[in-house]
Amino acid sequence: MRTAVIISTRGFAAFRHDLLEDPDSVRFVGIFSDLDVENLSEEQRARFHRVHVVPCGLADPSPMLYSLVDEDAARAVVAEILRETPREDVTVHCYDEQDMMVAANLRTHFGLRGPGTDDIAPFRDKILMKERLREAGVRVPLFGLFAPERFALDAPGYFKEIVGEVGLPFILKPTDSAGSEGVLKITDRAGFEALPDDLGRPYEYEEFVEGTMYSVNIVSEAGRTVFGGVTEYLVNSMEIPGGKVNADINLIDSDPRVARMVAFGERALDALGRPDGGSHLELFHTADDELVFLEVAARFKGMAGLAAMQRNYATAFINLAFQIESGVRSRPYDGEQVYCYDGVVPKSHGVVCELVEPELESDVEMTWTVRVGEEIEQSNSLLANGGTFLVLNKDYEAAYRDFRRLADYRPIRYRTASRTLGTPPAAPERAVAYFQQTRLACETDPYDVHHDLQAGTGGFVLIDARRPEAYAREHLPGAVSLPHQDITAETTAGLDRDVPCVTYGWGPACNGGTRAAAKLAALGFQVKEMIGGLEYYRRGGYPTQGDDPA
Repeated sequence: MRTAVIISTRGFAAFRHDLLEDPDSVRFVGIFSDLDVENLSEEQRARFHRVHVVPCGLADPSPMLYSLVDEDAARAVVAEILRETPREDVTVHCYDEQDMMVAANLRTHFGLRGPGTDDIAPFRDKILMKERLREAGVRVPLFGLFAPERFALDAPGYFKEIVGEVGLPFILKPTDSAGSEGVLKITDRAGFEALPDDLGRPYEYEEFVEGTMYSVNIVSEAGRTVFGGVTEYLVNSMEIPGGKVNADINLIDSDPRVARMVAFGERALDALGRPDGGSHLELFHTADDELVFLEVAARFKGMAGLAAMQRNYATAFINLAFQIESGVRSRPYDGEQVYCYDGVVPKSHGVVCELVEPELESDVEMTWTVRVGEEIEQSNSLLANGGTFLVLNKDYEAAYRDFRRLADYRPIRYRTASRTLGTPPAAPERAVAYFQQTRLACETDPYDVHHDLQAGTGGFVLIDARRPEAYAREHLPGAVSLPHQDITAETTAGLDRDVPCVTYGWGPACNGGTRAAAKLAALGFQVKEMIGGLEYYRRGGYPTQGDDPA
């Protein structure tokens, strides 16, 4: 008997156990994170010989990463299986982007069949992915690896360098992101310089490409395409936070775009090594009729998209991939073929006052994840959405007309919640203690600093916590340059501990002054921060010093 190890509920929810030709020839063992296992229905659970619940691979994951399993725990489960089952009878299956590398690492570690670490790496690392495609002559956006140390050393100079390389605007995205999570569009230098010093994970920058987005969905076996289809996106994924519905329609096979884009996808997959099973490639079709690669994953599309594809093409795609990967055969899809596509409901901030279903010619199946009266936060993650829906029609032309109508569809109506009073005001006695004993004891403002400088009352030393080059261009009269990241016992040895320090950064969007104050206080200095920073000192019309003073 064969043993199929399934990692993550995502994607596998579309598997049709009832289509297996010989269900007794295989046993299913599940490995699911403690945050993901709740998505396994009782009917699905009953199909598993054993279900292992393991910790999530991250201590504080975003919803997109809930399904990531702890690799060491997963390895222990597979090791246990191999103690009672021959290696040639064990396969590992994953249809979730977050766990693709975990599954690959398990196959490599235990010598199991299927794509290993080196095979999946170019599908997870966006830099490696585009490097290989560029070498193969596939048109990819101009790109580079974002260097945090360069940003910290000289943000204005680094911004100029990136713009010279890829243009403006440009995109910043995690090298291992999925579902638009963590993706940023940089439109000007101010937005770039306002980035935090630590983005929390490796990022890349790339050219912003204007065009209509498409995805190419391919199933491969032994380097050969056994299925190829194309979907057209209603909007660019960067537009979703603005409230636009994310929908994508499966193009009819006779559409000339399909053959051209499938060929483009095949060329990209061949350059990356083309593992067996499903793949999901996204591209842009520009106004100049150019196809530009965006990214590719060694899995099927997620969300409701896979369910829509199965009904649209009358194909059980997870069963097809599972058959290729394991050798366990399934009967053909037995449902009715109907043109079908999916949509994702965006979330904005506010209190939900009405859930609106679209008015279309086609049938619609809605699944809401929010309710009337609930206060929700805006999200640009396709997973943390307000709901999903399927559009179904036997008439392709009618289905496509409805696809275009969805451009004006706004699924959720909001009553704006009060951000000001979202947290109730503190009791007066607590407020007095906070404002008088904490805020006023730790802060001063540009007017008071300017007054004391003019009057010569002083009694404090000004600390400019920005980078040296920013200090050289302009600073407060008499200020000492001491970047917050360089503050140590050694660099402050020349300061008189009996003289209070007043720190400042660039402005309200810069916390350099705060960081400097915290470090100085930790070293035993008396310290205040000048709120508003240099920006608001200048707004007051007060004179400054430097190479380019106000």
